[in-house]
Amino acid sequence: MPRKTGEENRQHVLATAAPLFYRQGIRAVGMDQIIRAAGVGNATVYRQFPTKDHLATAYVQERADAWFDRMRKAADAVGDPRGKILEVFDVTARDIAGAGYRGCPMLNTHTEFPDPAHPAHAVAVAHKREVCDWFRTLAKEAQAADPQALAEQLLLILNGTLATAAVLGADGPARHGQELARQLIDAACN
Repeated sequence: MPRKTGEENRQHVLATAAPLFYRQGIRAVGMDQIIRAAGVGNATVYRQFPTKDHLATAYVQERADAWFDRMRKAADAVGDPRGKILEVFDVTARDIAGAGYRGCPMLNTHTEFPDPAHPAHAVAVAHKREVCDWFRTLAKEAQAADPQALAEQLLLILNGTLATAAVLGADGPARHGQELARQLIDAACN
C-alpha cells in the first residue's frame, strides 16, 4: 500500500476533526481523540498541525471556503440579481433543516475563541466581513439604493437565522429569515 502524501494526511486529519469539532465544539475535542478517530500516529497529525490551534484554524478556514463555494455556485445559477440574494437564504434554510445542525461554524468559533488575536477567531471574523462584502456586491447588482446598508441588514438576518435555528430548530427561523430578506430586498431595490 503506497504511503499517503503530506497533503493527503492533512486532508484526512482535517476531515476527521471537522465533524468532531462541529458536533462537540473545538475546545471539547482533544488531539488524542482526533488521532484515535483518524487512525494515524501522533507524528502524522503533528507534522501537519503542530498545535490544536493550527488544526482549529484550518477547520474554520475550510468551513468558510466550503460555505462560499456552495453559496456562490447556488447564486450563480440564478439569473435575477435579487434572486441571487434570496438563493443564499433558500440554501441556508435547507442547510439548517439537516440532521445534526448545530449552528454556524463561524459564530460557534467566535464564541469559543473570543480573543481577537487567536487565528481561528480572525478567520471567523474575516469570513463574516467577506460575506458582508459579497452581499454588498449582490446588492449593487440588484440596484439597491444603499448597497452597504442592505448588505449589513442581510448579514444580520443571516446570522440571526443561523444562530436561532441552532437553539429553536429550523422551521421558524428559516421561514422568517427568507421572508425578512425578501422584504428588505424589495424595499431597498425599488
